[in-house]
Amino acid sequence: MHISANHRLLYAETPLVSPAKPLPSSFWPEAQHPLTADQEERIRAALGYTGHSLPAVRIEWLRRYYEYLTAHLLIPFAARCAADFAFPQPTDFSVTVVALFDPYKIASPDSSGLVCRVRNRHVESCTPLVDIEVDQRDANSQLLEDYWYWIWNWRFDPRI
Repeated sequence: MHISANHRLLYAETPLVSPAKPLPSSFWPEAQHPLTADQEERIRAALGYTGHSLPAVRIEWLRRYYEYLTAHLLIPFAARCAADFAFPQPTDFSVTVVALFDPYKIASPDSSGLVCRVRNRHVESCTPLVDIEVDQRDANSQLLEDYWYWIWNWRFDPRI
């Protein structure tokens, strides 16, 4: 299913998102300190990939990254939307990311990877996860930076 102009109605029709669940405080250190220092090693570990170079972005690998991120991202979290994204923008770029969409159920119409649900005051919309920015001190920073690196450097696969 692709996001349409009526994407806001999607929430009332089908539960496509993983619900935001608070994580125990014992989970925070793991999210803040990845096990490996090398970005590509962290991405390979997130994908469960053993090859030398990272795999091209395809739906199967997006699904694996989605599963990894839903287990490790601390949702909900405060963020900012990049100014250049293609989805409707709130007047204030400050948002709260409240959910991540399963790529098998909803895909970004411009092949920019995973899509998340964001809230700005009382307005909800969808945006590609790659357009979400957090402060470097945020517990989700490294996870989002690694995802961004993979999406932008390996996404030009015509099969996505």
